[in-house]
Amino acid sequence: MNWDRIVSKRAPDIHGWLKANPPGIERMWATEGLIYLSNGAPALEQIPITRLRQAHADAWEDPGQTLSYGETEGHLPLREEIATRMARRGVSTDASHILITNGSQQGLDLVGRALLDPGDIVIIEGPSYFGAMQAFDAFEIRYRIAPADEHGLLPEELEPLLQQEPRPKMLYTIPTFQNPTGTTIPDERRRKILAMTRAANVAVVEDDPYGDIYFTPEQIPPLRALDEDVIYLGTFSKTLAPALRMGWMVAPEQIRQLAEWSKEAADMMSDRFVQRAVTRTIEGGWLDNHLIAARTFYRERRDALLAALEREMPEGVTWTHPQGGFFLWVTLPEGYNSDDLLPLAVDEGVGFLPGSCFYPSPTPHRGLRLSYPSPDAVTIAEGVRRLGIAVRRLLAS
Repeated sequence: MNWDRIVSKRAPDIHGWLKANPPGIERMWATEGLIYLSNGAPALEQIPITRLRQAHADAWEDPGQTLSYGETEGHLPLREEIATRMARRGVSTDASHILITNGSQQGLDLVGRALLDPGDIVIIEGPSYFGAMQAFDAFEIRYRIAPADEHGLLPEELEPLLQQEPRPKMLYTIPTFQNPTGTTIPDERRRKILAMTRAANVAVVEDDPYGDIYFTPEQIPPLRALDEDVIYLGTFSKTLAPALRMGWMVAPEQIRQLAEWSKEAADMMSDRFVQRAVTRTIEGGWLDNHLIAARTFYRERRDALLAALEREMPEGVTWTHPQGGFFLWVTLPEGYNSDDLLPLAVDEGVGFLPGSCFYPSPTPHRGLRLSYPSPDAVTIAEGVRRLGIAVRRLLAS
């Protein structure tokens, strides 16, 4: 069978960086004992296993409802819990405006189905989450890269991209504790960005996986709190467990309805059993109390990573200082790139994702993503020590 002739041009494809196979990627995955410093999952210690086990047992109380078809939009009590949590962050919504998704990753796909046609322009931050590009690539779109600094997306750099022909359809952003940089867009910039996109009639898609993992005195309101036309994506993957695949969308009614129809065509509904278990897990304020301890835990690991970088990195290497989330971004001096660094790092027994992973085109980049949730402080210190040796080898070459 000649599948090359038959397979759809819009079939999912591996994102560009993997096709380009940056030097060291395959060897990194195959190296035993390697310390991997770019994991995006929560620490096993922060996954509430006992609570989840009991909640899943409780979900069997009404098997006639739980194990049947229905509720494409999602379990009503879960949507009500989410609406209450969103209201505390300044988002005026109710259960009827919320669509439960199989993680926020499905939300990205549903947004693409609702908004994107082949040839459309999507603006993303540079760098940006590669999973979003994987979702959007299937719709045969083109990207414009909006530059960012240590405070996130730059409004003055965004404005000409909004006005350039052909006009863009959508801006995708992670404004709070961004993946991969850990940066957060300040309030004044947020308001400017929203004013610009509204004037240009460009949809804003806000991906907010990390908003509950904050180290600031107060939680940061999402963009959706400033503009009810923002399409908001949330998830329990970072606060409970990734394998639950429970996320949600808050969107204007026209978009929410289109997304619901697309979801019904794709999978009928999210897992009704897991939805009920998640509801039982988070209800009664339990999740809020759990997150108090989780934020302290992750803050300590962030501090361990920052201290190790300060101790081990040679002069000329810089990094962001995240106020929440799971990641920070290390930048090498001019003239060097993280694709060249990776094989040297693997030689030393440490791995990371190079900057080329976080752009539509797999061009070598000075930046690289590090994360702190999974390894303990001792492992972080040893991993960064190894990384420092690799960086000095690169600079010496």
